Parts: sequence; structure tokens; C-alpha cells
Amino acid sequence: MQFICVFLAVSQACYASTTTQSNHVTHTLHTHLTRADHTTREQAETDMITFQFHPATRHLVVLTKTDRHTVNCYIATLTDAEYANTHTDYGMRSVELRILGALGSATEVIDVNTLDQRDVTYCGTHNVKATLYTISV
Repeated sequence: MQFICVFLAVSQACYASTTTQSNHVTHTLHTHLTRADHTTREQAETDMITFQFHPATRHLVVLTKTDRHTVNCYIATLTDAEYANTHTDYGMRSVELRILGALGSATEVIDVNTLDQRDVTYCGTHNVKATLYTISV
């Protein structure tokens, strides 16, 4: 019985030495602001980029959300080599990086009917305004 008590005490001591306490944030570093300083608040900045590959059209669709109700939709045509690279993680990452670099040279689409409707459907829904762009090689 004594052996069990000693074993439990040693086990408890070992467990206690490996656990850590959560960090406590001290308030000494905070600057207290006056009431006038609280009247202006800066909006939090967020950025979201989504990639969607469509094998039927061989297009990579890139969505960048500018706000809650607006997206920019970039439809990029892939080369045969890029299409072959989409089957590996490294290849897909290199295609995505090339497309990200080409966003600045994208052309805005005026007539949506010139695009494949599968790509257009992905770009937006009834409550989201999508601005469409194309990226060519």
C-alpha cells in the first residue's frame, strides 16, 4: 500500500512539473485613454483570397473579397503545362502564385455573356456584387 502511495505521489509531482500555467496579461503596459480618444475607431482590415479550379473549363477562378457585398472575380486561363501542374501541391501553388502576380494586368469584363456560365456562377450570388476580370497568358 505504501508503494502505491509513493508511486502516485511521484506521478503527480512529475505531471505537475510538466504542466504550465497560462500566461497572464499584465495591465501595466496598457495606456489609458481619455474619453475623447475613444470617439474614433479604425476599421479592422481583413483580406480574403479564394482559389477555385474548374477542370471542365480549365480556368482558375480567384475571388478577392473587398467588403461584405462586393467581390472581384478573376478568371484565368491556364496553359497546358499549368493544367498538368494542377495535379500536384507544388504545381498548383506555382500556378496560384503566377495568377496572383498577374492580377494587376487583368482586363475587366464588360459583357458577361462572353464567359463560361460555370465560372460566372462561382463568382457571385444574388446578394453579392461581383466585378469580373479575365487573365490571359
